[in-house]
Amino acid sequence: MQGLDYTSLNISKVAVILLLATKSRIVLISISLSLALALTVATSGVTFAQPIGTTTKLVRAGQGNASSVIIAFVPQNIEIKAGESVMWDNPTTVAEPHSVTFLKDKKYFADFVSPFYVANSTEFRSVNPESNAQPTFPPSQPGETSKIVVAVNARAILPVVLNANNVTYLQPNSNYTMNGTEDYVNSGWLWPDGQAPPGGPPISKFTVTFEKPGTYPYLCNVHPWMTGIVVVK
Repeated sequence: MQGLDYTSLNISKVAVILLLATKSRIVLISISLSLALALTVATSGVTFAQPIGTTTKLVRAGQGNASSVIIAFVPQNIEIKAGESVMWDNPTTVAEPHSVTFLKDKKYFADFVSPFYVANSTEFRSVNPESNAQPTFPPSQPGETSKIVVAVNARAILPVVLNANNVTYLQPNSNYTMNGTEDYVNSGWLWPDGQAPPGGPPISKFTVTFEKPGTYPYLCNVHPWMTGIVVVK
């Protein structure tokens, strides 16, 4: 979980996929990387009072409203003791999602949509026949017995832990205990209270208890330049 440079992620690829996969406001997608980084730097020193006498510290995943959205974790860096917890929430007043995503290596970054093989005979029908919806099928080659369908990647938008070949999906708003050996820990998309899309999991918070000392960098997979660090003493 330690030492990954998130700045090496392919931001342009993530931005293109985000346009395909989310209903977040286009204005946020079109923000230049330089401006987004400026927002992060401008808020990196922002702090606020933590509750006294508790072993759970609070970090805000984003802040602001429709006219001024802050794309940053506040505080960006936080220090706790082994055995203590950090809880992330999303206090933004508009339906702008964020995630809390820990990666051991950038290869574990989960794209919002991914291609999957299915049999050529597989038919897809919309749950709502009146909806204006259709799956995406990249062109197939003659003679192939399977075709490719592009689908939303559950590991990007749902709470999940990947450790070696073991994949464990967590309940929404989980409290997960991290031991530092995990390859990938994801909160799922955190929405402001009451603003999760209809039919989607109402995830609004994520809590991690850190068992071992170390430095734990993380990012938001919706805005990969939005990063934070938990230092465990």
